[in-house]
Amino acid sequence: MALERFGAAAAGIALILGTRSAGAVTLEPHPDVRGQEVTAVDVRDDGDSWRAGAWDDLSTTRRDPGSYDVRFAVDGGPSGAAVMVPHCAGRKRMAVDGVSVQSPPGPVVVDVGPGRHEVLVGIEVSKYERRIACGERPRAGTRVQTVEGFGTLTFGSPYVPRGGGQAVVFVPPGHDVSRPCVLLVGLHPWNGTPWTYAAYAELLHEARARDVVLLFPSGLGNSLYTAEAEDEAMRSIDALTEVVAVDPRAVSLWGASMGGAGATTVGFHHPDRFASVTSFFGDSKYDVTTYVRALLPDHAAAHGVNALDVVENALHLPVWLIHGEADRTSPIRQSEMLAGAMRARHLDVQFDRVPHVGHQGPLVARFIARVVDRAATARVPTPVRRVTYRSVRPWDEGAYGVHLVRRTPHGNAFVDVEARDDGVHVRHAENVRAIVLDPGALGTAAGRPPAVVVDGARDVVVSWAGHTP
Repeated sequence: MALERFGAAAAGIALILGTRSAGAVTLEPHPDVRGQEVTAVDVRDDGDSWRAGAWDDLSTTRRDPGSYDVRFAVDGGPSGAAVMVPHCAGRKRMAVDGVSVQSPPGPVVVDVGPGRHEVLVGIEVSKYERRIACGERPRAGTRVQTVEGFGTLTFGSPYVPRGGGQAVVFVPPGHDVSRPCVLLVGLHPWNGTPWTYAAYAELLHEARARDVVLLFPSGLGNSLYTAEAEDEAMRSIDALTEVVAVDPRAVSLWGASMGGAGATTVGFHHPDRFASVTSFFGDSKYDVTTYVRALLPDHAAAHGVNALDVVENALHLPVWLIHGEADRTSPIRQSEMLAGAMRARHLDVQFDRVPHVGHQGPLVARFIARVVDRAATARVPTPVRRVTYRSVRPWDEGAYGVHLVRRTPHGNAFVDVEARDDGVHVRHAENVRAIVLDPGALGTAAGRPPAVVVDGARDVVVSWAGHTP
C-alpha cells in the first residue's frame, strides 16, 4: 500500500493494516450431499397445528416474528443416506427422528439409516426477515467432499479475536476454480455474520445460473465497516484470489443496512477494485447523535466512513441504491443525498425507491437476482483517462495508478488528473505536495511518459514511478 509515502503519521496505520497477503490461505473441501431435493414441507408456529406447503414458498410467505418449526421427510433408501439441511436465518435447533442434532451456522450434513426419516428444523423469525429464509432446498443422497457450495476461507488476519481471518465462500456447482471468475462480495448487516446471506435462496439460485462466485467477509461484529473492518473485507478478497482464480476487473460489492453503507464506504475508498457497488438501505452520512455514537463519537470519526464525503471517487464506479420509502431505521433520505450528489457530478447512479417497504430482508430478496446479473457483466473500466480521488484518511493514497502524497498528514487531500492529447493535466489538487503516476496510468504509453501540465494547482511535483527524466 506504499504507506511509507506518508511518513511517521502512517506508522501506526501500517501496524494495523499489515500485509494483506500474509499467512496461509485455505479453502478446504467440506461435506455436501448429492441426491434428491426436498420440495414438500410442513410448517407450524408456536402452539399451532402443522400446515402442508412447498419449500420454495417459505421465503416468499410473510410471517409474524416468532418461533416456527419446519419438518420434512427423507428416504434413506435400502442402505442409508446423508441429508443436507441448508443454512436458515434464525435456525435454532434441529432433530432427526426426534433426536437433537447440532445446528452450527451453515449447511449441516447428517447421516441417516435405511428407510424413511423425519427432519425438524426450529427457526426464530426476526422482525428484519419476517419470513422463513433458507438458502437451498434440503437434499438426501450420497455424502461427498467438495469445494463446491458453501465453504470457509481461512487466511491470516490481525483481527482473528474479533471474528476475522475467516470468510464464507459459495462456489457454484460445476465451477472451474482455475478459470478467472466473476466475484460478488456481500457485506453483512448490523447483528449479522458472514453466514447471513447464505439464507437467501434468490441469491444462490442466480449465482448458480450465472456462475458467479460469492464471498461473505466478516464485518468484525457491529463495526459500521470502519478502518479495520474495511481492511478485513479487502484481506478476504485478496486471500480468495490465492485459492480461486478471480478476474480482478470483475469484482462487485454489495450489502444491506450496515453492509449497504459499508459497500459504498469500501467501494468509494477503493474504486479501482470494484466493477459495481449496490447498497440496500445503507447510510451515506452517519448521524453521530444516534446509535452509532459508540463507534463514531464525533464528526471527524464519521468522516472516515461517510460515502457522501468521498463521492468524487466514484467517477468510474456504477452505483445502485435501493431503499424502502417506509424505512425508519435508515431513512430514505440517506440514499437521496448520495444519489443527488452523484447526479450533480454526472456520475453513474441508479436509485430505486420502493414504496410501502421498510428496513427488511425481503426487500433484498426482491432485488438480489438482479444484483447478481449486474455483477455478471460489470467490469472495471480500462483505461480511465481521468481520475478524481478524495482521501479522508492518511493511508488512502489514490486509485487507478494515480497516487497522492499529502502536504500535511491530517485533513482531506484531493486530486483531479486527466490525460489529454497534449499530456497529463493536473486539473486540481488540495493538500497535495506530490503526485506519483504508475507507468501506463490514465491510458498513457508505459514506456514513454507524456508531458505533465500542472494547470490547476500550485507547488505540486508530478513524477512517473520508476522513470528517471
